[in-house]
Amino acid sequence: MATTTVPLSRRVPRAASRFAGRLRLTLVVLTVAGAATIAVTRTGGDGITGGLAPSFSLPDVRAPGTSVALADGRPTVVNFFAAWCLPCRQELPILEQAARRTAGAVAFVGVDVNDSRSAAGDLLAAAGVTYPAGYDPDRSVAARYRLQGMPTTVFVDAAGRVAGVSKGRLTAADLERRLDRLVAASGVGTS
Repeated sequence: MATTTVPLSRRVPRAASRFAGRLRLTLVVLTVAGAATIAVTRTGGDGITGGLAPSFSLPDVRAPGTSVALADGRPTVVNFFAAWCLPCRQELPILEQAARRTAGAVAFVGVDVNDSRSAAGDLLAAAGVTYPAGYDPDRSVAARYRLQGMPTTVFVDAAGRVAGVSKGRLTAADLERRLDRLVAASGVGTS
C-alpha cells in the first residue's frame, strides 16, 4: 500500500491563503464599521441633535429651594459637569468667560451630574461660575440628553432645538465658533 504525502510546502500556502483571505475580510468589515461610526458621530449621531431639547427643572446647586430650567426663547448652552471630572474643572472658566461676553444674548445653564451638592458648589465657586446650575444627582436629566460622558455641552437654538453637542472638554476657540453659529442661526446679537 502506497501512501501519498503532500509536501509541507504545498499545505502551508493553502492555509496561509485562507488565513490571508479571512484577514482581508475582517479588515474590510472593521474599516466599514469604523467609517460608519465616524460618519454617525460627525452628523449628529448623538440621538438628540436636530430635535427639541428636553425641558427640565432641577434644584439649584447653590440655592436650595429654587430651581434651574432650560431657557425659553433664546439660544442656550447647557453644560453637563461634575466636581470629580478633571476636564470639567478645566472647562468651566472658559464657559464663564463666554457667558459674561454673551450676557443677554445667550443663556448658560450648568447641570451637575451624579455628584455631591457641596462638591459641585465648591467647584462652581472656585471656577468663578455665576450662571445658574441645576443639581441632577440621579442622572435623570443627563439620561434624557443621552449623556455618554463628561463634560458634554449641548447648544440649543432660540426655537428650542438642539443645534449641536460637544462631547469632551471645549477649547475657547471651539466654544467661540459654536457660539457664533448658534447666535447666527438664532438671529440674535451678542453684547
